[in-house]
Amino acid sequence: MKTPKRPDVLPVILAFEASTNQLSVAVYADGVIRAMKTAEASFGQAASLVPLAVSALAEADIDFSMISHVAAGRGPGSFTGLRVSLAAAKGVCLAHDLPGLGISGLAALAYSCGGEDGDLPMLCLADTRRGNVYAQFFAADMTPQGDIFEAQIEQLPLLVPSALGQEAILLAGHDRQAVIAAFVAAGRRVQLAGGSTICDDAVDQDLDDLFVDAGMIARLAAHHLARGIAAPLTPLYLADPRLGPKKKASA
Repeated sequence: MKTPKRPDVLPVILAFEASTNQLSVAVYADGVIRAMKTAEASFGQAASLVPLAVSALAEADIDFSMISHVAAGRGPGSFTGLRVSLAAAKGVCLAHDLPGLGISGLAALAYSCGGEDGDLPMLCLADTRRGNVYAQFFAADMTPQGDIFEAQIEQLPLLVPSALGQEAILLAGHDRQAVIAAFVAAGRRVQLAGGSTICDDAVDQDLDDLFVDAGMIARLAAHHLARGIAAPLTPLYLADPRLGPKKKASA
């Protein structure tokens, strides 16, 4: 695949993300997200992603000839969604002779949320659909502290790397309400991105999950490009795909 002739020119990135039921496509240009389209799709992701891409490009007033890179979330997450998203990205790369970048969803979460509270280490989480979570710790400068792993939520406070000490952990991703309860029970302080520190069991609001989206993928891809970091368009599978949720039997 070709490489940009002008590395000093800001990239134009078409980004795909489908690691959850929330599909998204984003267009990054001039250093910002110019457009992002989302859709809910438990099934049929392949039929949804391409129309989302066409719509996002039109809103951003960008055509395929202007794209310099294609990025896609590598996971962890839905096996089917990851395959579809990566296949869509590879298809655009092949059709238009473009370089592709695979982006970890948990790293994209850390990059997106870490800037708000840059003095705290972070725990980023994704749903396994098997009752556990995929997790990864990051230092305050967003350097990964170990690999992505799978764990039960109640185990997470025991798995904090010793290098991160006893300070509050910034939390982003899946099932934050249950993770807060686990950390509070273990006597650990938790802080939500953009929120206050939680150090007791007085959580007075329901918390929605924070999902990775294509805008996060695109911004981290641009950050990686500026630093010469590359990763393939291959999935981050942490478990055998056969261990995914069982399909409902046909009526």
